[in-house]
This record gives sequence, structure tokens and C-alpha cells, in this order.
Amino acid sequence: MKTVHTDPRTEYTALREASGLLDYSGIGLVRVSGPEAAAFLGAVGTRSVEFLLEGQSMPALLLREDTTLICEVLIHCHATHYLVEIWPAQAEEATAHLLARGGERSGATVEDVRGAHDVLAVEGPSSFRIAQKYLPFPIASMGYRSFVTVEHEGRQVVVSRSGVTGEYGYKFFAPAGAGPALRAELLAQGAVECGKEAVDVCRMEVRFASVEHEAPADGVTASDLGLQWMIEPGKEPVGAAARTRRPVCWVAGEGLAQPPAPGTDLTVSDATVGTVTHAVYSPRLDRIIGTGQVDAAVAASGQDFALAATGSPVRTVSAPFLTATSLDVALD
Repeated sequence: MKTVHTDPRTEYTALREASGLLDYSGIGLVRVSGPEAAAFLGAVGTRSVEFLLEGQSMPALLLREDTTLICEVLIHCHATHYLVEIWPAQAEEATAHLLARGGERSGATVEDVRGAHDVLAVEGPSSFRIAQKYLPFPIASMGYRSFVTVEHEGRQVVVSRSGVTGEYGYKFFAPAGAGPALRAELLAQGAVECGKEAVDVCRMEVRFASVEHEAPADGVTASDLGLQWMIEPGKEPVGAAARTRRPVCWVAGEGLAQPPAPGTDLTVSDATVGTVTHAVYSPRLDRIIGTGQVDAAVAASGQDFALAATGSPVRTVSAPFLTATSLDVALD
């Protein structure tokens, strides 16, 4: 996925107000099949897939042997197999992890199939009007985290409703080689090519945790990102309860022009109480917003801290930072 296609502001506006086109080049796709497929995914992930029905998808986390976080994945239940979708930044490590674990277990066949598909998506409050053109039924009846297989130009294309920005979002899994023609179609219907930078801003605004930015190194647990809700009982990370810092969201005061670097100290009266983990500029809020890890005693909304590098004030807030535009747009 490219970082920027034209300029971040134009691409951000397309995602929040119209329809953006995302090219998922580099996405990880792992097929798991066989009589032990569900048991395998339940063992390597943090959530059981036993209850998933054909055409449904669900998120889960992949953890290392020491229970630190590798990535978040989306698992799609097909008639004969499961397809594990991995964010591009973690595709290499997560794919290798799944292939290695698959080799240790009989009854489950684990295959790297990223080369079998071209994956594109449209996201934004108007994106459903584009996606509707590919569906033989009213798009309003398509539930979040579900998918269907349709015929398009003589090929089978999987259309998945699984946005990543808080807005309406539809992903297209086309056969390898069909991506360029599909991209041209989507652009002709008004979608604007958007890069990862604009996506990252949108994700932060609705507080979708970014493993890529908030857990770039080993040793980070799901709890460090506030993702403990995705872990079933009995699979909690080792030592998570003993950690002395907790994740928070914050908004900077007026006048801060640039996002602070990850690792910047958060202070109170010259005492360090935490660090910044990720920050972006939000065009809609016209403020720098971010996440951090702070001492458990001050991990609450309404706390006033300062950035050590500049002395700029920040205040902790409850997530999300804003409401997605699509919540006020009917799927007509």
C-alpha cells in the first residue's frame, strides 16, 4: 500500500466525505483448510472460530509464543476453508508464524495464497453506492463483517464489508491479474486513490488500534493497546495484569504544529508519567491527537499532561476522537 498518492489532505477528505480507493498490495492472505482448520485457528488466535458461519468474518489477534502481539487479523469463513487476512505491515511475520505453526499440527493445511488475489477496497460514506454495482441484492442487507462471491466480467470476485476507517468500507478480492481493470472501474465510478497516511489518520480518529505504529517492536501485549477485549478467557498475555502503565488517548492544545515522535515523554510538573506511542494531525479536529502509555494511577480521561520536548499541553480523552460521517448516511 502506497503512503500517499496525491496529497494526504485530499485523500483524507475522500475517505471522510466521499469514497476512497485503497490498494492492498502487500496484504497477507493465508488459507487454512482440513478437518482441524477451526481448531488450528482457535489455537493460534485469541478467539474461537467454531461459531463462524459461511460468509461471515471476525477479527482476532495472533500472539507469539511468549504471548506478545504479532498483529490483528480478519478471518473469513468460506464453505471449504478459512481465509486469514493480514495487514500489509505484519504480513511477512504473521504468514511465517502461521505456516510454522501449521507444520506442527496434523489435520490442518496452511497455505500462503497472497499471490492468488488482487485486493482493492472502497471506503467512505459514499462507497456503498460503488459497491452496490457489484451486488445482485440491496447492499443494505449486507451485514458488517460479511462477504459474498459474485460473478464480474467472467470472474469470481469476493466482496467483503469490512471497513478500516470507521466509514462504510467494501473490499474486493479479485483473481490475480484482474486488479488493474477493477481499479480502473472503481476510479471511473468516482473513487479517489488514497494512501496509508490518510488511512492512519482516519483509524486514529475512530480509535482503531494500529499495531504497526503502537507495537512496532517485540514485547508489546494486546493489553498495551487496549485490545484485551479480543482475547478469550484463558488466553490472556502473561504478565499483562502486572504492567504498571495503561493506554490512553489524548488531544493536544492549540498551537502544536507537528505530531510528537513515538517515545516522547508525557510529564506532570517535570515528573515523567508516560510516553507517546503514536500521534497524527486530525484535519477535522484541527488538532494533533494521539495515544500513549501512562502510569496506571493517572490513566483516565481529563488528565492534563505536557509533552517533554516542547512543553505543549495535552489532555487525555475518551475514545473515539470523533464520529464517522457514515453513521449519519443511510444505505439507500
